[in-house]
Amino acid sequence: MDNIKKFIEKQGIKYKNIENYEISFLHPSYTHETKQNNESYERMEFLGDSILGKSVTEYLYLNFPQYDQGDMTLMKHFVVNKEFLAVIGKELKLHELIWLGAGEDKNNLSDSVFEDTFESLVGAIYLDAGNEEVEKFIYKHITSKLSSIDINSVKDPKTKLQELLQSETRQSVTYKTDGRSNEEKIFASKAMFNDSIIGQGQGFSKKEAEKSAAQDAIERMA
Repeated sequence: MDNIKKFIEKQGIKYKNIENYEISFLHPSYTHETKQNNESYERMEFLGDSILGKSVTEYLYLNFPQYDQGDMTLMKHFVVNKEFLAVIGKELKLHELIWLGAGEDKNNLSDSVFEDTFESLVGAIYLDAGNEEVEKFIYKHITSKLSSIDINSVKDPKTKLQELLQSETRQSVTYKTDGRSNEEKIFASKAMFNDSIIGQGQGFSKKEAEKSAAQDAIERMA
């Protein structure tokens, strides 16, 4: 576990109990396989997820007075979601520290594993070093990046389309989406406004098809 100690020290964290951090890197496949009554990172990930969400929410509220509730919600979900946290986890090379079962490959981990490990690490820092240290860690890797993120780039096509149309009227966009009976199970969606079709799209899920229809409508309006 010396590599975990080196990692923690490199992050500038003065640890008290290294066992907290060791747990944060124990993948369930390892604990199930070894059967040594070790606790995997799952419980700590649950704690870290809550701490991370609270920290990001508070930072947005205090530092972005121009954002309304909807904007803060979008930004929060953008930085605490799987894709964003996986990027951070890969930058930190967390895969080099994770203990896996024999059937897992460190070089082919899913984004979910990087997300869970990062959140469990947040939980470990909180338990061991306290709130001030965990806030420093979250700021260093997450909240300090918020000012460089364009809110418009965070909004999905459906949100952008609704905002464009609501600048003119209070009416909402609706979607008519149907699954097609073919082997690929493609969904087809129509974006409707004032009983007119303003965009059409397809996707392998209902959500994907509706986003495609919204993007089509935005491009037609442009």
